[in-house]
Amino acid sequence: MGKFIIFDLDGVIFDSKQNMRVSWIHVNKKLKYNVSFSKYFKNIGVPFEDILKKLRIKKNISEAKKIFREKSIQNFDLVKIYPYVKSTINQLKKKKIKLGIITSKEHSRTKKLLKKFKLNFKYVQCPVSGYKGKPNPFLLNKLLKRAKERKQDTYYIGDTYTDYKFAKNSKINFIFCNYGYGKIDIRSVRKIKKINDLLSII
Repeated sequence: MGKFIIFDLDGVIFDSKQNMRVSWIHVNKKLKYNVSFSKYFKNIGVPFEDILKKLRIKKNISEAKKIFREKSIQNFDLVKIYPYVKSTINQLKKKKIKLGIITSKEHSRTKKLLKKFKLNFKYVQCPVSGYKGKPNPFLLNKLLKRAKERKQDTYYIGDTYTDYKFAKNSKINFIFCNYGYGKIDIRSVRKIKKINDLLSII
């Protein structure tokens, strides 16, 4: 057993904000939700269905999810990989550190994006239908069982308060990405300005 680093996807590995914007605007227009993208974006970090619950949207959930997914895939060219991601991942692999992904993005789009940017993670965990997503620890416990790693050796790299709560609920280490989408004012939380800062921490 050794160190196990698990990354969030959006806001940590990929800058997908413009992709989300286009996708949500299309859903909003098609289904007449009348909910701005800024309100949608404030709730990211949890599964799509949970975002809609937070926005008090109860109608056409399955259709909204399908429309969002299709529009997102059509506009994958709007997704950008953050600087130093590939080189940092390569360096961590050279150190024989296990790497994984836990994201609120559904499995099909996660796999397509990782393939598009030629990123190979052995351990990838997406939401599971019928089970709670972040910040519930279910996804972490499921992935740790597969990886056969201990919580005290596991780090979650995230960019939102939801990610912080997820790591805390899961009883694992947490590192916050200042370059992502969220903000945290908790002094005790370790923060990085760019992803390759991890190399001097772990």
